[in-house]
Amino acid sequence: MTRFLLLLCLFSLTACRSTSERLDVMVDETRRDLASGGAFAGTDEQFVSEQQSRISKVRGFQEAGELESAKDYYNAAWILISSQKPEDLVLARDLAQKSVELGEDRAFRVMATAVDKLCRIEGKPQRYGTQYEYIEFLRRWRLYPVDPATTDAERESMGIQPLRELYEREDWLNEQLQQR
Repeated sequence: MTRFLLLLCLFSLTACRSTSERLDVMVDETRRDLASGGAFAGTDEQFVSEQQSRISKVRGFQEAGELESAKDYYNAAWILISSQKPEDLVLARDLAQKSVELGEDRAFRVMATAVDKLCRIEGKPQRYGTQYEYIEFLRRWRLYPVDPATTDAERESMGIQPLRELYEREDWLNEQLQQR
């Protein structure tokens, strides 16, 4: 009986949280999971399953009109960019844009990531350079092809490093592989 009451109290406490607080918790959980999984976290079945649950909750918040602040829109978009589904990435881009309009400059990078992932899914070069892919038969990371028409100034306006630094990150990722 006491176990039941304890569970009921815990459920009541989490149910009373605001959408903003629940988004904060989901972002923290995602960051923790990504940090523990390293560069391959996105391929871990448990991470993917838990992240899909978070994405569904974010979609519910958005559909219910519960996103209010720039931070809410930013956090919701940040969670959505882990998806591989185009509809989630379009929503992430739109929510990030709303966050920017409300004054959250960090959302530019989330918007760029959503755009790049959509390009990658469509088989087109990415615009900004946020996407890397692991080439299994080479056992190496590679910066997904970048549209040469995008300038470093455009990347900078979205919070993305110059192309030279993106290639340096590719080298760093591959050095990390060798140290495993």
